[in-house]
Amino acid sequence: MSTLQHYLRPLLAPASVALVGASDKPGTLGRIVYENLLEGGYKGELYAVNPSHRRLLGKRCHASLPAIGKPVELALIAVPCAAVTDVLDDGARAGVKAAVILSAPPLDDGDARRWQRDLVATAKKRRIRLLGPHAFGVVRTELGLNATMGAGVALPGRLALIAQSGAVCTAMLNFARPNGIGFSTVAAIGGAYDIGFGELLDALVNDPQTDGILLYVEKVSDARRFLSALRAAARTKPVVVLRAGRSSELHLASAGSEAPLPDAVFDAAMKRAGTVRVMSYAQLFAAARILSMGKQPRGDRLAIVTNGHGPGTLAADSAADRGVPLAELSPETDKALAAVLPPNVASRNPINVRGDATPERMAAAVSALLADPQVDAVLALHVQRPATGATDAARAVATVARSATKPVLAAWLGAIGQREVRDALEAGGVPDFYTPEHAVEAFSFVAAYRRNQQWLLEVPAPQPEPESPDTTLAERLRDEAGAANHTVLTDWQTQQLLRAFDLPVEEAEPADTLKETLAAARRLGYPVTLKLDISGLHPRSPVPPDALVRANLRSGRMLTKAYGNLLEDIQPHFRIGDFNAHALVYKTRPMPDVREVAIGVHTDAVFGPVITFGNSGTAALIDSERTVLLPPLNHRLATDLISGSRAAASLRPSHDAIPDLEPLVRILLQVSSLVCALPWVNSMSLDPVRVGVGGAVIAGARVSIDPKRKFATGGYRHMAIHPYPIELVADVPLRDGTVLHVRPIMPEDAELERAFVHGLSEQTRYFRFFYRLHELTPAMLARFTQVDYDRELALVAISDNAGTPAFVGVARYIGNPDQESAEFAVVVADAWQNRGVARMLMERLIDCARKRGLKRLEGAVLRNNSNMIRFTEGLGFVTHDDPDEPEQVNSVLELVPEAALSARAGAR
Repeated sequence: MSTLQHYLRPLLAPASVALVGASDKPGTLGRIVYENLLEGGYKGELYAVNPSHRRLLGKRCHASLPAIGKPVELALIAVPCAAVTDVLDDGARAGVKAAVILSAPPLDDGDARRWQRDLVATAKKRRIRLLGPHAFGVVRTELGLNATMGAGVALPGRLALIAQSGAVCTAMLNFARPNGIGFSTVAAIGGAYDIGFGELLDALVNDPQTDGILLYVEKVSDARRFLSALRAAARTKPVVVLRAGRSSELHLASAGSEAPLPDAVFDAAMKRAGTVRVMSYAQLFAAARILSMGKQPRGDRLAIVTNGHGPGTLAADSAADRGVPLAELSPETDKALAAVLPPNVASRNPINVRGDATPERMAAAVSALLADPQVDAVLALHVQRPATGATDAARAVATVARSATKPVLAAWLGAIGQREVRDALEAGGVPDFYTPEHAVEAFSFVAAYRRNQQWLLEVPAPQPEPESPDTTLAERLRDEAGAANHTVLTDWQTQQLLRAFDLPVEEAEPADTLKETLAAARRLGYPVTLKLDISGLHPRSPVPPDALVRANLRSGRMLTKAYGNLLEDIQPHFRIGDFNAHALVYKTRPMPDVREVAIGVHTDAVFGPVITFGNSGTAALIDSERTVLLPPLNHRLATDLISGSRAAASLRPSHDAIPDLEPLVRILLQVSSLVCALPWVNSMSLDPVRVGVGGAVIAGARVSIDPKRKFATGGYRHMAIHPYPIELVADVPLRDGTVLHVRPIMPEDAELERAFVHGLSEQTRYFRFFYRLHELTPAMLARFTQVDYDRELALVAISDNAGTPAFVGVARYIGNPDQESAEFAVVVADAWQNRGVARMLMERLIDCARKRGLKRLEGAVLRNNSNMIRFTEGLGFVTHDDPDEPEQVNSVLELVPEAALSARAGAR
């Protein structure tokens, strides 16, 4: 029986498998897959199905799935595409839960679309989950399951490989086998008509057989499900991603592909998910090699041991290029090395044990470095010399590495063809690489993963609670533009939109005539800037930007002359009668030591809105000049967006003038709020944004929209990452009149959460966590406060006495993999118990779960926690004994859909 616990277990680890279309004809799909199933030694029940055979390769063959007479969990379908839906109908009668469609779809595009529609409808009707079509198949080594069309058997291991390409799976397995790399699970999604990356990743998150995940991606369909699953997986184990098709031309040429995906956007998505991205197949294989050894570093500090100066220097250079710090050795390690190194040999990292080093000297140096708490991993480099044996040195290093908790990597230069060297190293759990650079590169991948995890564990500084934007004005501006058939807001509409989201813009007034222009300038005060607004108009020839603006106008006379010159300059670009003068008058405010940057918003076809930052003049670009992040942003992400850009250099102190970057961070946060709230904003260019000692101001802006796109009413479906659900913030009175502030938890609440748990009584903590807990670990703190709002929710009740906020209660649910149910928990500070806090929080949590579409809330309660049992039953939960945990009971609430509740209310 498999250890996998997930609703996709019938697909990934089935108890019984039937191959429909099994064949004895050499070279056919049915023959290849059947032979793989037999040779793999599958531990479950295996059936062949083909009405033309009674026996096949010495085994009984059945005429159909129902003819088997026993339940079948997984059907492998290798019949012509026209017969697949009939097989699914048969499968429903045989109890089939999942099917792998090995068959290819019809060649004609129209026929393929119709076939897909029929196939998906039949599977949904029959409640059968599909992998494919044109799927590579599934490997699960703990069961001996090789249900694929690939050649050879995968070695058992603790890596999972999920790919979009069966060819990549085949190639990876072929490379892995002779290199001793094993897998727990292998699957390729093929056409992904039903099951995609997101669900497969969810299945592997808690898989006890899987310690690391390799992902090969060509295109993404459901970005939110994909990123949400990636983030969940990367919290618990390393996830390494290779994306193919970075070239737009290749991406467009691939069959059935979506719009080109800028590589920078995909890179930004992977960073938000906490995964490690590699750029080539060779790098993916290098990552597989190091992850397969099982030992993960706790940090990124590398120590290098070499028996030659050159290889050590090459490795150090490669480490510097890849941002891998060389460990600074402790004084104790210096003493230990001095005892084993020749006289007058410095114990500096890299450690050169000299060309005459014996295997024992090299192993002793490795041992001393592994004992140093300032070292996270050791790289051993060996060059074969007449006085030293490569195999003996490998055995000596492997002996030390075998008992170490830290990883040891190796590059035995010149020993590529010596199998005994590699066998000796791998026996000690030491991955061997061809060159020092390859070894450092592989380590950089796991080091990057550790850095990502450490970054997630950092406690963000407390920040003000986000405010709910008033979108009434924004909707009116959208409707005005839509009524005029404009997809670009006028300059004045743009000004109003930005002000509605508290974005700092230069003070301005609109004017349609010279008289109105002069009056506006008098009200604003000179000097002013005059800009003609041609947004929404269609010139017959391109209008140069400098033909629209006149700046630093210090008097009415200068303004009058500039107004006439602008009209004269602009008229040749329009047909007679096509142009009506609309102008905007800006108040020019001096700003000392000003620097200019640009902020952009773009809508990616797959991942939705993205925010860019860079030097002025590049707002419309997504390239190496600009940093890119997926919203929503928080203070730390906005700061990272600035500091990681090339524009950061221009924002550094100049003499005594230091620009205040906090106003720039606030602009990015408000831009994030805007794109989260307004799905109809296609793009936005804030260029230039002027930053100086006095703050920051947006001096130029352009907003393009899609007026037909509906306004977000909840769920934020236009976002790849669910933003902070600000609509759930409320002030709620208790029955005694006390008002508590209730809102979803934020990452910046880490200190409040730590103090809350610390302040609970020992009994309350025990009832909540089921064991004696005194303090939250950094990992627990991050897990409780860094919530993926797409699949979980934590509502906190806050008391603010004398301006000092404190949590008094927390209720949360965490979605289960089935996407239909969630586990709940609630805890209230001892001093606030029996005042209605728990009921208030749970009622709001239940309402949120119902609106989310969940069908059931369930939670474990200690049997001796009688108050909690009575409380949940009072909310409508039903209590059941837990057969696996006698000291616990399960509380379950079946959620009535919101539509049904509304219907009941209407009936009354």
